[in-house]
Amino acid sequence: MQPKELHAHARIKYEPTLIQKQLECRLFGKTFRSVAEAARYYSLAPSTAYEYHHERLHRETFPNRKRWNKWK
Repeated sequence: MQPKELHAHARIKYEPTLIQKQLECRLFGKTFRSVAEAARYYSLAPSTAYEYHHERLHRETFPNRKRWNKWK
């Protein structure tokens, strides 16, 4: 449940209270119901997940960077 005392950009880090039909997001070989859910799952900034989704980057594979060898 999302806390109501936070602004919208901070609330995106929490699971939604109500789930609406949104554009599906495929990121790193997994399909999510929204870009925000993908960002929460992979501990990414929402803007990074949005950029990957809309530029069709990394839909099936992980970026070739050192960070992706280890999970947080």
